[in-house]
Amino acid sequence: MAETICAVALDAATYAIDKLYSYRVPDELREQVQIGTRVLVPFGFGNKRAEGVVLAFREDTGEYRLKPIVEALDEQPVLTQEQLKLAAWMRERLYCTYFDCVRAMLPAGLWFRRNEMYTLAPDADPAALHAREGEEGEVLRLFDTAGQTLSLAEIRERLGKGAGRTLDALAGEGILVYHSNTVQKTGDKTEKMLALDMESDEAMSRVRRSAARQDVVSALADGIWMSQKELSYMTGASDAALRDMVKKGILRVRYEERMRAPDFSDVPRAALPVLSAQQQEAYDGMAALMDEPKAQAALLFGVTGSGKTQVYLRLIAHALETGKSAIVLVPEIGLTPQVLRQFAAQFGDLVAVLHSALSAGERYDSFKKIKTGRARVVIGTRSAVFAPVRDLGVIIIDEEQDGAYKSEQSPRYHARDVAKYRAVQEDALLVLGSATPSVETYYGAKQGKYPVFRLTERFLGAGLPEVLISDMRGQTRAGRSGVIGADLERELLDTLDRGRQAILFLNRRGNSRVIGCAMCGWVPECPHCSTNMTYHSASGRAMCHYCGASVKITGTCPVCGGEELFTETPGTQRVEQELNERFPDARVLRMDADTMNTKGAHEKLFSAFARGEADILLGTQMVTKGLDFENVTLVGVLDADQSLYAQDYRARERTFSLITQVVGRAGRRFDTGRAVIQTYSPTHPVILTAARQDYEKFYESEMETREALRCPPVCAFTVLTAAGEVEQQVLKSLLALKNRLLSLMEGQYADVKAPVLGPAAAQVVKVMGRYRYHLTMRARDSARFRGLVSGVLREFMLDSRNRGVTVFADSNPDL
Repeated sequence: MAETICAVALDAATYAIDKLYSYRVPDELREQVQIGTRVLVPFGFGNKRAEGVVLAFREDTGEYRLKPIVEALDEQPVLTQEQLKLAAWMRERLYCTYFDCVRAMLPAGLWFRRNEMYTLAPDADPAALHAREGEEGEVLRLFDTAGQTLSLAEIRERLGKGAGRTLDALAGEGILVYHSNTVQKTGDKTEKMLALDMESDEAMSRVRRSAARQDVVSALADGIWMSQKELSYMTGASDAALRDMVKKGILRVRYEERMRAPDFSDVPRAALPVLSAQQQEAYDGMAALMDEPKAQAALLFGVTGSGKTQVYLRLIAHALETGKSAIVLVPEIGLTPQVLRQFAAQFGDLVAVLHSALSAGERYDSFKKIKTGRARVVIGTRSAVFAPVRDLGVIIIDEEQDGAYKSEQSPRYHARDVAKYRAVQEDALLVLGSATPSVETYYGAKQGKYPVFRLTERFLGAGLPEVLISDMRGQTRAGRSGVIGADLERELLDTLDRGRQAILFLNRRGNSRVIGCAMCGWVPECPHCSTNMTYHSASGRAMCHYCGASVKITGTCPVCGGEELFTETPGTQRVEQELNERFPDARVLRMDADTMNTKGAHEKLFSAFARGEADILLGTQMVTKGLDFENVTLVGVLDADQSLYAQDYRARERTFSLITQVVGRAGRRFDTGRAVIQTYSPTHPVILTAARQDYEKFYESEMETREALRCPPVCAFTVLTAAGEVEQQVLKSLLALKNRLLSLMEGQYADVKAPVLGPAAAQVVKVMGRYRYHLTMRARDSARFRGLVSGVLREFMLDSRNRGVTVFADSNPDL
């Protein structure tokens, strides 16, 4: 009988050698090994065990003698054919391995923990082996007798992490025997249940000498099942006594699964919302698209507070009525508590949640609930786009412009791109919702790729907030110190006197350091790239991260001669202190990464603020999107310039979106809200259009800049980043990579025209002892271009001259 051969994607394969490896399926595993099943296989020199996933079956050509699969790790496939096709699609576009893509799709609890062991071969002579010199001798001297076993962790603890290569070499010689066992990190949670295994009268006669055991029989006399924990609590019977009753046949046992996924049983059910005329029109149009027998997309473009969530609820209800499921993505974990309660009130136990703040067990149980079809409405952050829902009908991406939808770790995917692929794959509707759509999304709508449904009025007729642009330059000249300007202080006092609440937003995105003049508003611009430079305090220079140009910062403004240069906005902690000093009677809540690091912290803080237990909510980007507090009538943007002058082609777009979104938190019910934007650039077009909530004007201006810079959506960016401990080696390797790219584009890839800029320093040049520089390429994303980049990356990784330098590619990242 012909052997069964399968193609396996391996965890151990780096990008340079990533491919589908062929393995023989032993007869005893033929039933269990299926496409989508994870397996354990021997790999490389020494046949070290590696985890893999079966992606296909192949014909046996007999050309090579193949290694056999050692173990099948799943009883049933964990990945569907559709998910495997998605993994292949991602791998081809994202410069990553097959296994990177597979890993992104599965919850952490579903992965395995492997205990790796080495045993001295039975026929080995320890005395002779101990005489060996070098690293091999050091390893072998740890083994005293033949047959002795040591774990990899023990060996590394004594000899360091570098012992792995020596262990593989010794295993290859047959001196050491490698073996491992795998255990799934998270399993099903079950509860031990007990019931009588005989008539109650007979059971009572057998436990007469123990009052506690008699109580057990009485509690279970009606034939009910009760958990061992509850039974012990009620009767006082010990676990040992209950085990003895089971052993004697008085009680019988069964185990019931207990879900660790969030429970929504306490959320009161509510009727579907009544839609306004505009909302109804948008819903009718998108419901018709959903009913089409092919994939569709739509942009729901609604001002802040226009009730986009009510439209989402009706669309999901329509999907459920037609036997389909839904995925809803939100950008921040902090938004999920509010959103969840709204959706749970409508759809109850059909809702499942997926995000990184859940424990491994909770995510594992949510995944099971979705995969089995018990959950048909999935709400979560970026990774929820991979949820294995059945019969997908609609994918909704709320605040689709948010940068949180882009992964910064391999695979470096954008949830919007994955959602587009899944919609096509399953003939579903993709809804992109935002008050400030990304330039790429609106560009697509303008090109006629999908329709736009507009909500131009706030829900319940509330008006847009009145916006005041506060010029901080004049306050600097007047000698006023601190972050809270005079205009904002006046508005805060008025708001507190009226018993209303305020939200203050301080943008502290990443480490993008801006330098500028507090007197005239000057900031350094790159003469070659039409973009702002980033200040590096270590060198005292402002640098361009596209082309590498730099300028010395002397401490004096080259425009007005002023010496009041600002380099960094104060953090939220310092602002909180200032608020407490200026408004001693006000209750302040601070929301940032430091205060939100415990489970459930987002929900507790939002609930406290909604109950009126604080007057001012101070936070970072967490407070800008999706929040709805009816008593908030004032919003303050403390430093609009912090993101406006960050060196990133998306800086203006991000600033416009943040200001528009946070301003929209004010006056969402009956009072007209107020907003104060503090800035050193009061006449900047982005600040002015954001204050007017004029997206169309902003888009027109931004597209002119994108056209000039040849940035997305006009042209795609690909950034190749190299990192290493020796700065000169990183630069040398990256220059060689650049020359190789240019050489290939003059020969084999002459049809690819892509300028290569750099090497230029990353925003933070040195991280954890490693220097980082990058090349930037502008080119239309095509299979031919991706072939060029992936081939050069593989060459780079296999070249011994680049040892110690790592490299990766990313499409359209934040620089």
